[in-house]
Amino acid sequence: MENKKSKFSFKLVWGIVMVCFYLGIAYLLVFSPLFKEHSTIPKSVCIAIAILFSVYGLYRGYRLWKNS
Repeated sequence: MENKKSKFSFKLVWGIVMVCFYLGIAYLLVFSPLFKEHSTIPKSVCIAIAILFSVYGLYRGYRLWKNS
């Protein structure tokens, strides 16, 4: 008979942390005064990078959800 283990693993936790990290960085790039006051990067470039981080974070979240 097969042992049923829970699907709680370090890989799952790490994936969730990384999704939150990517979405958090995207949020900070667009809405935080940290990048507005002391940045030499134009606002349009910050928004483009934030969109990339958001899309990649959502993609990782989808893959994590699909595989678990």
